[in-house]
Amino acid sequence: MLETIILSSLHKIYPQDCPQTPLTALSGMRNEPLSFQLAYKLEGGDKRSLPVCPRIESELELNLYSVGYVPVVHTHWGGPREPQPGLIGDILLPKAVNPELQLKTAGASADTFYFEKGENITLNAANDAWQALWFTINEDGKPIAPGKYTIRIAMYERKKNEKISENEIEITILDAELPKQKLKYTNWFHCDCLADFYNVEIFSDSFFEIMRAQVACAVKNGMNMILTPFFTPPLDTPVDDERMTAQLVKVNVVNGEYSFDFSLLKKFIDICREEGMEYFEHSHLFTQWGSEAAPKVMATVDGVEKRIFGWDTPATGDEYTAFLDAYLPAVKKFLAGENLSDKILFHVSDEPNEGNAEQYRKAKAVVARHLEGYLCGDALSHYMFYEEGLVQTPIVSTHHIQNFLGRCDHLWAYYTGGHFGTLSNRILSTPPELNRVLGLEMYTHKIEGFLHWAYNNYYDVLSQGLFDPAFAPGGYKQNPGVTYFVYPGRDKKPLQSTRLKVFAEGLMDMRALELLESLASRKACDEILEKFFGQVDFHTDPRSAEYLLAFRQEVNAAIEKAL
Repeated sequence: MLETIILSSLHKIYPQDCPQTPLTALSGMRNEPLSFQLAYKLEGGDKRSLPVCPRIESELELNLYSVGYVPVVHTHWGGPREPQPGLIGDILLPKAVNPELQLKTAGASADTFYFEKGENITLNAANDAWQALWFTINEDGKPIAPGKYTIRIAMYERKKNEKISENEIEITILDAELPKQKLKYTNWFHCDCLADFYNVEIFSDSFFEIMRAQVACAVKNGMNMILTPFFTPPLDTPVDDERMTAQLVKVNVVNGEYSFDFSLLKKFIDICREEGMEYFEHSHLFTQWGSEAAPKVMATVDGVEKRIFGWDTPATGDEYTAFLDAYLPAVKKFLAGENLSDKILFHVSDEPNEGNAEQYRKAKAVVARHLEGYLCGDALSHYMFYEEGLVQTPIVSTHHIQNFLGRCDHLWAYYTGGHFGTLSNRILSTPPELNRVLGLEMYTHKIEGFLHWAYNNYYDVLSQGLFDPAFAPGGYKQNPGVTYFVYPGRDKKPLQSTRLKVFAEGLMDMRALELLESLASRKACDEILEKFFGQVDFHTDPRSAEYLLAFRQEVNAAIEKAL
């Protein structure tokens, strides 16, 4: 027999272990994606494996994925409910829903098998391992009709095409829509990683095809801001070394005079906007961890292409200052022409600290008059940068954010993936509910933006080496999953992760609370939050998948009552 169980998206299923808390019902708004899983394992009899396939009855459109396991060598970070090293399900491998079946045989005396026509992902149940299917209803978030729906999932063995299990789940779509996402949300987009991994020339037609698919995937999962390489981002780069040139702004120097060509930048921006991206981040204007130098800048100088700035260029020297005095007015004019003046985030230098505060002050002074009136912020941990007015939009590590709460306007949050315990995180060994809880934490503290330093970074520390996360998920100093939330697919399209989906569900929780606040009051939201979690901070532990889902169910019930 085939043992099957429907579970929420907030459960991790391991080959040797499957939660036994079935999910029978799920509710959401008309424009809200909803996800759940079906776990399966062969039980009883003498078969070690059995070819199977799902057949689905549903009035609702849904996307189907097989959850692929990745080998995680190191998991111990001191967090709650932490797994042992081993296989962890994360890659979402797309499967067609109910494709036509075809009968194939190897000969008169051989077994016959039914295969799903045109399907590359085949399923084989095993008697010594749990596996899972992932279902997402309304993945694109388009409004659907309210009402109650039943989804039935039957599993068939593919030798005789006989049904061997059946499960169902009731889906309730409330007659309400989540408000537009207000949170600005970015995971840093690494163009050089894509060019390197797929072995294509950066910003070639092939590159833009790959990039477009990655951007579309990001937007589908709530990301609405993208790090844009106006110049090669000076991030995670060894001193006196450089990353692959990723520069969209073409610089020309003739007789010492600068001019700028923004046509390639416009192409990048146009593609992003076509896929639904709304906001853009200008690459950092000075080097990371100290603002000591200029970023790498390439230019055509009197007809010869060469690097004109880099680690050997003092950040506040006359040469780079003159360049910025020419460049920043020109790029602001371009942004105004693209109606992006209020949709651009400028960065000075990433992660300044008290030890290099004086140098950060000097660097900020070089660009301050040009950036007045623009959104300008940096990832930091020390309150003094905001207190002194050096950073108008503080983007604060959740590990240090307590010192900022209630003390500044326009607060953003970020995490590097290096802080654990009960802090929300998205590494592979993090319980999904501790990933999703960030949404209600950000709602509680009126966080305006969220940043994580990597969406598709497939390099090790300091941008060295290149790893395939499907085979070496701990490729970045054994922090499995910290540098990526999509896997590079073999057809040049990204493969989503369960972690990306679950984080997006946290954004939906945030929007659901905003909806309830608009229908009832902020007090109504705060009362539910306090009932379930007490005083919410960035160390709030959601306790379990079921407890967090019960919270969301109460929010939904309050919305329905307020309609």
